[in-house]
Amino acid sequence: MRTLAEIREATRGREIAALSFGSQLDGVVAADAAGEPLRPAIIWADRRAGDQCAAVASRIDRERLRELTGCNLDPGHIAPKIGWLAANEPEAFEAAATFAPPGSWVAWRASGTLAVDPSNASSTGLLDPRERAWAQEACAAFEVDPERLPPVRRADAVLGPILPWLREATGLDAETLVVLGAGDEMAATLGAGVVEPGVVCDVLGTAEPVCAVVGEPAHDASGLVELHPHADPDSWLLENPGWLSGGAYRWFRDELGSPEMTRAAESGADVYELLDDLAACAPPGSAGVSWVPALAGAMAPEWNASARAAWFGMTAAHTRAHLARALLEGNALALRDVIEAIAGAGHAPREVVCVGGGARGRLLCELRAHITGLPVSVPEDVETTARGAAMIAAAGAGLHPSVAAAAAAMAGPRLPPVQPDPELRGVYDDLHRRHRELYAALRPLFNGA
Repeated sequence: MRTLAEIREATRGREIAALSFGSQLDGVVAADAAGEPLRPAIIWADRRAGDQCAAVASRIDRERLRELTGCNLDPGHIAPKIGWLAANEPEAFEAAATFAPPGSWVAWRASGTLAVDPSNASSTGLLDPRERAWAQEACAAFEVDPERLPPVRRADAVLGPILPWLREATGLDAETLVVLGAGDEMAATLGAGVVEPGVVCDVLGTAEPVCAVVGEPAHDASGLVELHPHADPDSWLLENPGWLSGGAYRWFRDELGSPEMTRAAESGADVYELLDDLAACAPPGSAGVSWVPALAGAMAPEWNASARAAWFGMTAAHTRAHLARALLEGNALALRDVIEAIAGAGHAPREVVCVGGGARGRLLCELRAHITGLPVSVPEDVETTARGAAMIAAAGAGLHPSVAAAAAAMAGPRLPPVQPDPELRGVYDDLHRRHRELYAALRPLFNGA
């Protein structure tokens, strides 16, 4: 509300036609019929519902579930979390009139109308992404009554004008419309102007979601990428929800980056720029050191909640610079895993667009270009999620004829792309091979074999 009030104050004399939301996926708010939460939201990072996934796997084949929903059976999705509530907090479960993703709940509170867009609905693991409707067979397997889920509507659906309480709290006009919105990854992809097939949006945040636009539903036999509706109602995404990428770099900063943190505090420099400078002191390939990007479980080269991070190949000759570069290279190697899976599904990308705070780092973009072999571009404004929500709001308010048209008109310019260095191709092909072999060697340990 404070942000909305500040925007209203900064735009006095101008009309704010509509607002919309780019919201956290894979979270759930259990709420009563009046919209009051019955407990704190369970967010995307909560993975307690492993037992519920095992129970569902005994009732329905995993591949059948992917066929129905485009999603893997994974505790990060919403449906297992609803099952966890039923098993562990039955009073809240029974009292809930609805189980809403966070963005749906916020839009409900702003407008008085409960609904969910297809991208957020897909994060439940209960949506048929082709029909953009609840999949009855999947709901039955998870023992979730679809009547307790929000109605599915388009991302650009107008829910109504803002309610009086929000108008009074922010100073917005009574005519300001509430447009439903989309999941944050979809909004970020849209905000980068990525609506055409052949382009991958790589979101460099705490996690690193990877989204590739496809013009028709597609299937990845490996299970590394899921199928979700895009914020643009006329397209879909092959998407990996991302591994702890920026979060791993933050962990390195906190645990091993005290010299850079001290220098940043003294000089006012950005600590991540200093860490990038440190990593750049090590050669491509980090002199044989590899990082397994699984600080919160692995999402590439497979989804494995039991996987754990590691540096491998260290000797007494290696330094913090080698460890830092290996960490950054490991994250880029995971991106290559995902891009190869997208290509295997019949949609080989030709370009990567990086967004999010990490996209400000030149080294991070260079590594992604050299390791994937694809040009990497960055928008001038890397924080594209809010821009994507604004595009949806503009389409819903009728300022543009479609979400895709709003994206074409409102996307910011991109900087010249970073091109892959052909002289590094062999280095990074070898590194990627070692990355896959290292994971395969560790996999029995992860899985308790």
